[in-house]
Amino acid sequence: MNRPIKCFLLLCLSWFPLQSTSAPQTIHIVTESWLGYTNEDGSGFYFDVLKQIFPDENWQVEIDIAPFSRVRYLLNHERADMALGFYAGDTTKAIYSDQPIEVDSADIALTPEMAKNWDGIESLSFKKVQAMLKYRYDEFIDVPMYYGESSSLLEMLDRVNRGHIDAVLDYKPSMLAKAAELSEPRQFVIIENVFRTEIYFAFALNEKGKLLKAHFDIELQKMSDSGELDRLFRQYVGPDANRL
Repeated sequence: MNRPIKCFLLLCLSWFPLQSTSAPQTIHIVTESWLGYTNEDGSGFYFDVLKQIFPDENWQVEIDIAPFSRVRYLLNHERADMALGFYAGDTTKAIYSDQPIEVDSADIALTPEMAKNWDGIESLSFKKVQAMLKYRYDEFIDVPMYYGESSSLLEMLDRVNRGHIDAVLDYKPSMLAKAAELSEPRQFVIIENVFRTEIYFAFALNEKGKLLKAHFDIELQKMSDSGELDRLFRQYVGPDANRL
């Protein structure tokens, strides 16, 4: 190879990485849609946190909204870089953020009979309880239950409304949103904050996931130290809400 051509190729090789690093890095994020957290219109507590940690000028964030069962599958098979809303102790093959984004409070829809005698989570002992696919509350609630999961919140609420099951574990805003679609007038009673656990953002178990987690952990700590994280949480959840 003659010297001029060799110098030209070396110049091109040295220029290319600079161009590559200046382009926004792409992140594929998957999540279920939760009211106030990951709204369909792109607003919500989780989405606002992502916008601050991965700003548009440096990151190209691609978000897919899917049922949680699909979210877990995509992350587990490294077909997504990051996923939102994972419980501590989840067995999904992933890397968790260093600190939780919040402490989650699940609510419950009960038959009127169950509601009258409700005495905390122990009241679910040997009762028919259902939740959405892959929520796996039976792994986190240390009470023996006849536990099942479904892909349709409306169908589960219909069952508890008719007294065919005893309870549905989910979130009050989502359950109230579905109440208008019930086949019969609403009978079930919602009790809030029956189960609490830490919630994390999770990353694919590969090199890209490790790099994204390292960046996320640093920036989330900055948001926590400045009070911005709690401010955003109260904006969406309520002025007196406590994130942790």
